[in-house]
Amino acid sequence: MKLIWKIIRQHLSISQLISFLLANIIGLTIICLTLQLYQDIKPAFDTQSGLIKPDYLIVSKPVSTLRTIIGSKPDFSEKEINELQSQSFVEQIGQFTPALYNVEASFDASSLGVHLATELFFESVPDQFVDVNSTRWHYEAGQKEIPIIIPYDYLNLYNFGFAQSADLPTISESIINKITFTIIASGNGLTQEFTGRIIGFSNRLNTILVPNDFIQWSNNKFAPHSHHRPSRLIVQVANPTDAQVTQYCQEKGYNIDQNKLDNSKTKWLLEIVMSIVITIGIIITLLSCYILVLSISLLIQKSKQHLQDLMLLGYRRKQIAMPYNILIITVNTLSFISAYCLTLIARNIYQHHLTTLLQISGSTASTALIAATISLLLSILNIIIINHQIHRDL
Repeated sequence: MKLIWKIIRQHLSISQLISFLLANIIGLTIICLTLQLYQDIKPAFDTQSGLIKPDYLIVSKPVSTLRTIIGSKPDFSEKEINELQSQSFVEQIGQFTPALYNVEASFDASSLGVHLATELFFESVPDQFVDVNSTRWHYEAGQKEIPIIIPYDYLNLYNFGFAQSADLPTISESIINKITFTIIASGNGLTQEFTGRIIGFSNRLNTILVPNDFIQWSNNKFAPHSHHRPSRLIVQVANPTDAQVTQYCQEKGYNIDQNKLDNSKTKWLLEIVMSIVITIGIIITLLSCYILVLSISLLIQKSKQHLQDLMLLGYRRKQIAMPYNILIITVNTLSFISAYCLTLIARNIYQHHLTTLLQISGSTASTALIAATISLLLSILNIIIINHQIHRDL
């Protein structure tokens, strides 16, 4: 082994090795920093967990004066839904299903001096469109407790509007999840009492949501002879920047929540920019991998006569390849450590500036795992190429 290291040191090109090291550090740093930045700022566009989530739009019909006068409801026919579903930019459609009976809710906390009672409305959408992940989001016939999801805006309106004007205590998310409400449903000559519990808050759906199973069961029980057509649709689109989306809705006279559309476009453009930057980082990393393979290949060619002499002395090809493999692993490990440290330094810098705009609480563990995986795959690839050359030339 010592003889092989001496041969390597005699012909080792430090400049080529440094070139690979720098190129690999730059490529890995670009990849790590881009992934970390994406994870840190993505909550500003989407509160759901995960890297990439689908884009949803809420589609409705305008409420015009003419509709009000003639008593026409702004709902969608089956034909209109099927036509929208057939559009190339649509991936799937969900319907808002309302409760077709009377709903009353009351909350009594005598110790706090609070008693609230109001009429409510319930709606549901298919479960795949709900942006709150909870194991409690289900309902079975006969169950007394109803899980409820409300918009964040409702909580903010209470805390910063109603609570202050009525001198009532503000409520945090953790507290409201522990509070239960009395829900009374009535219709079809029947009245039944339930317990309601808010299990989450939605940024996507501006309505009071209950499970779809509960709406179907309760409508059959309290309003069996009532029928309705959906007045709002939730549409998953492949690309929110597609001009066909707004063009089609304008032609049909449909309303789209413009804020959500702009937010989806921004998030989609962010993903495109991040993908381009990551691709550049991958290209640089692959080029650095080529530089390392080329450098070691030249090193083997320069030392070919000496290595053949070692073969005659009884050295095996695995023994000859081992120092080269160690060199590859060492250089790639140094590249990974350097790139990850540079990513952490850069993150501390931009985190200081972005804290005033959004809360950065993403973990760096996934970035480290991805960088380590890339370094490991590059090492394996380099080792396979070099070992193949040694078996071919010696």
